[in-house]
Amino acid sequence: MGLSGLEVFFRFLCLIIPAALRELPIITIPGQGKIRGVELSKVRIQKITAYYGIPYAQPPIGNLRFAPPVTEPLPDWDDTMNNTDFKPSCIQDKADYKQSELPFYQLLSEDDFPTNVSEDCLYLNVFVPNTSPPPGGFATIVWIHPGNFTTGLLSIWNPHTLVYRQNVIIVTFAWRLSILGFFTTMDAGAPGNNGLKDQQAAMKWVKNNINQFQGNPDNICIMGYGTGATSAGIHMINVESKKLFNKAILMSGSLFQLSPIRFPQDIRPELDYLVEQFGCGGRETATILSCLRVPQAENLVKHTTNFNWRPNIDKGLSNVSLDFFPELPKIAFDNNENAKIPVLTGYTNMEQALEIEDFDNTTLYSPDTLKQLISDFVSGELPNTNDTDEYCPKYTSLVVELVSFFYAPSMPSYDANTFRDIATKFVVEKNYAAPTVLLASYLSRDQPTFVYRFDMKPSSQIANKNLPSWVKVPHLFDLLYVWGVPYWKTDQREWDLRDRDRADIIPH
Repeated sequence: MGLSGLEVFFRFLCLIIPAALRELPIITIPGQGKIRGVELSKVRIQKITAYYGIPYAQPPIGNLRFAPPVTEPLPDWDDTMNNTDFKPSCIQDKADYKQSELPFYQLLSEDDFPTNVSEDCLYLNVFVPNTSPPPGGFATIVWIHPGNFTTGLLSIWNPHTLVYRQNVIIVTFAWRLSILGFFTTMDAGAPGNNGLKDQQAAMKWVKNNINQFQGNPDNICIMGYGTGATSAGIHMINVESKKLFNKAILMSGSLFQLSPIRFPQDIRPELDYLVEQFGCGGRETATILSCLRVPQAENLVKHTTNFNWRPNIDKGLSNVSLDFFPELPKIAFDNNENAKIPVLTGYTNMEQALEIEDFDNTTLYSPDTLKQLISDFVSGELPNTNDTDEYCPKYTSLVVELVSFFYAPSMPSYDANTFRDIATKFVVEKNYAAPTVLLASYLSRDQPTFVYRFDMKPSSQIANKNLPSWVKVPHLFDLLYVWGVPYWKTDQREWDLRDRDRADIIPH
């Protein structure tokens, strides 16, 4: 005898109600407390679990402003934590966002930047597949965001597609930026590099706790982009950091780029400015630090948006802790002190196309402007003294001539588009390709090292609408595929099927 329609309906309810009432997972983090996960889904069956806003250090506020992250003890709580969204990102100023990067960020979020920021920002998020883990546990990717050491919002990076399709855990975290992350008094009072130390604290937390989320603590990959890749490179030569991960992906950033680091004495003019601007009388470090802990953090950042915040060499600055970044990267790599792990590194074919001044005004490009561009870049970066045995300044003009000859068109030309493209190629190869290949040459001595150049221009109109037609893949645009952005939109018809196919293939 067949079932009636009503019986079929009630049997269907019996199947779906237990699933609907299923308890969300609760994880116990040793020494901290319990946290309940949040189920995220794109469509009904594509689900992952998110654990938002886990503190990995004490809030860096009050007397802990300009101090290294405090992780002993870690923050704890009594009741089960029920965070349902991201905690605030670290304080940053809109003025620090590059205009050339906005076309990409506008594809990730329609919000005006920055939103939801706070000085109390040392939190991380863990995103876990809703499937059974492989033997040993899930592989884990720890994301170090880009942003020139001054910007970076966690909420714009949606990990759903990457977690669901690649069956990996993704960890994202905030770290101090700008003056709050990279200020130094050039002595033990504030030796600097707190943004990097925050990163290390987050990685230690992951190493110690990822097994609670069914992750494998021996299969952790750090992945950084831009200055996030520079940061990852620094961790590869830091004595403590390099114990915390097993693989690395360094995208569009290298320790051997010209300006990722600086010496502490470089900050003297900036320190003098801060002392005057905020009325910090005296030159004693304790006095300066006490004074700079009084203003609102937003005010400090706003008044230092033009400063060149970077990691600094800190050898000998502290007598109570290990130097974090004691020597130039070249010395560490020459001494074979880097982590011996597999690495993937690379760059896009038009990294800085959107940064070239008047990039869409082809009337400015000619043989003379190209040679002047090369001359300015080359002569500005060669030593101007005889203090090195490797180079003598009298050869500057010869080097300029050689580089100009190398980049000259194969056939005589006065086509402005040709010289615009050559200028872009020169800048990208100087600032990205050469440093990337140099880094890879060091890394490949000991472990598998893979280098790529990303040339695949998006096919979708939504991705290209704010780009000049001649620009192929500028800085950041390869991340469209790594993070599966073509799958983010509710209406996926905005994205060409070819871009969705690439988003399936490229992360593998």
